[in-house]
Amino acid sequence: MRQITVLMIGLGRIGGKFYNQFTALDESRVKIIAVSEPNMSNPLLADAEKRGIKNYPSYEEAIREYGSKIDIIMDTSNRPELKLAVRKMLQETNNQHTVLVPMVVDYLMWYLLPDAEAIPQSHHSNIGY
Repeated sequence: MRQITVLMIGLGRIGGKFYNQFTALDESRVKIIAVSEPNMSNPLLADAEKRGIKNYPSYEEAIREYGSKIDIIMDTSNRPELKLAVRKMLQETNNQHTVLVPMVVDYLMWYLLPDAEAIPQSHHSNIGY
């Protein structure tokens, strides 16, 4: 089985649940190689540090450092303009390997989590990207 490497952008209510699910999996399957959480008081950052997962408050720095070593970027910020900026950065760096998870797939994966409550739709109306 191939290991999937993940950069997580945002460890809030939604990203935190995904973080907990991913870190519960065997690292030979899914490995979070970095997180980007600007809120330095987020309690999950202490757990990430214990696991050797570096936090990059600026996601751009993480993308520059890891490049195509990232298989998947999971952005749970719920901000379409951030997804557009990440996509643009991947194009500008000619990174044709890394996949940015579309917002609609974030929702699909959310629905698969145990005890997943409804996600508020306050930031946007188009969930495609």
